[in-house]
Amino acid sequence: MKTVYKTHIIPLLLFSFLFIGCDELVDGINENPNNFTLEELDPGLFLNGAELNLIDILLDDYNRMAGYWSGQLIGFDQTELERYSYNVTFTDFDWDGYQEVLTPVREIRERTPDNNRYQGITRVLEAQLVGNYASMYGNIPYSNALLEISNPEFDGQADVFESLQALLDVAVSSLSNVTPQDVVLEDFLFNGDANKWLQSAWTLKARFYMLTRQYDLAYAAAQNGISSQENSMTFIPLDLEDVTSTKNKFWILLNNTPSVGTGNSYLIQLLDPSSGISRNNSKTEETARLQYYTINEADPDGNLGIANELEPQPLITYQENLLILAEAGARSQGFNVGLDHLNTWRAQLATGDFFNASVEGQPILYDAYTTTDFGPGGIENADNIDSDTALLREIVEERYITGFTTFMPFDDARRLRTEGEIGIPFPNNTSTVPGRVERFLYPEDEVLANTSVPEEPGLFVPNPINQ
Repeated sequence: MKTVYKTHIIPLLLFSFLFIGCDELVDGINENPNNFTLEELDPGLFLNGAELNLIDILLDDYNRMAGYWSGQLIGFDQTELERYSYNVTFTDFDWDGYQEVLTPVREIRERTPDNNRYQGITRVLEAQLVGNYASMYGNIPYSNALLEISNPEFDGQADVFESLQALLDVAVSSLSNVTPQDVVLEDFLFNGDANKWLQSAWTLKARFYMLTRQYDLAYAAAQNGISSQENSMTFIPLDLEDVTSTKNKFWILLNNTPSVGTGNSYLIQLLDPSSGISRNNSKTEETARLQYYTINEADPDGNLGIANELEPQPLITYQENLLILAEAGARSQGFNVGLDHLNTWRAQLATGDFFNASVEGQPILYDAYTTTDFGPGGIENADNIDSDTALLREIVEERYITGFTTFMPFDDARRLRTEGEIGIPFPNNTSTVPGRVERFLYPEDEVLANTSVPEEPGLFVPNPINQ
C-alpha cells in the first residue's frame, strides 16, 4: 500500500465547497488562495469530502456487484453485463477509500483531540469503510494502514472486526459526552447531530457482530441503535442545477449507460404474486414494494421509485437495526422476541412511509404474524419445519428484501450459506461457475505495490469468518 501524505487531502476540499454558503465563498476573494498551509485550514473542511467519498464507495460499483451476486440486480450491457456474469479481474477493484476517507478523518481526529463530536463522527466513518472492506475482501491491511511502511502486512478478518468494535466503543463514548463547545463546521450526513451519529455507531456495532455471528452482542448493541426512520443515515441527493454527480447513483448510471435493472431477478420473483416463489400471502401484499423496487433499464426517466433522480439511498438505517433485533433476538433471546421485532418492522411497512409517492394507490398489507403462522402448516411454514427455523427463515427473507441496494443481502448470503432452510437459495447467474461469489478480488494497485498481499483465493472461496 502506498503511503498517503497529507497533501492528498487538499483536493478533497473541492467536494466541501458544494456545501458552503455563497457568502462564505466570496469572503477574502482578493486574497491569494495559494498562500496557505494545511495546518491553517479548519479541519472541519475535510469532513464533507470524506463523507461524499464514502458515499460513492458504498453506493456505486461495489454496491451493484453485491446486488448482481446476491440475485437482486441484473446487468444487461457492457461492463455491467460482464460483472453480472462474474467476468471480473483485480483491475475492477480498488482501495481508494484508504486515501479518500481514512486519511482525512484521521487528520481531523489528530487536530481536534478535545472535540468529542469530531472524535466520534470520524471513528464511525472509518469503521464504515474498513468494515465494508473487511467483509468484502477478508484479510486486509488495517493496523499498519497509512503508516510509512512500504509493504504493510494484512490483518486477519476477525482481528479487523475486533479492532473496529474497539474503535466504535471509543466513538460511542465520545458521542455520549458531546458538549455545546464541540461544534463541527460542515457535516453533510447529519449536520452534526451527535445523537444520530451515536445511534449509527451502535447499529454499526450490531452489524459487525452479525457478520461474526456474535448474536447476543448484536442484539444488545442494536437495542441502542437507530430508533426511527428519521434517524437513519442515508445519502440524500441534491438537486443542483447542471450537476449530476450529487444525484441518486442508480439514476446517474442509467442516464449514462442504461445497463442495469431488476428484470426478473430472484428479488423480483419473491415480490411478484404471479411467480412460483412469491412471498405474498393472506397477511402480506407486496404490490407497492414491487413497484417501488423495480428498476427499468430501458426507460431511465420512467424510474420513479428507488432509482428516481432524488430518491435517498440507505447507508445505516432503522430498518436494518430492527431486523438485526429480529434475527439476533430470535437466535439469542427466543422465538417471541424475534417475532415481536419482526412485527414492529411490518407495522412500519404498513404505514407506507418506507416507499415514496410512486406507489400511491397501490395496496399495502403487512398484518402482524402470530405464533401459529410459523407452526406446522401455517402460512409461513407450509413445509412443516420447526417453528424457530420457520421464523428465522422469514426474518432472513425480510432482511433480503428490505436490504435491497445495501450490502446486507450479500453479507447474509455468505454468512448463512451453511444453514440449510434459513439461507436464501437464489440461483447463480451463469452455469459456468463453481458456486456463489464469496468475496471480492484484491485490487490491482495493492497486488502490484505490496509484497505482503496474500495469495489471491479467487471469487468463490469463503472469507475466514465464513469458513
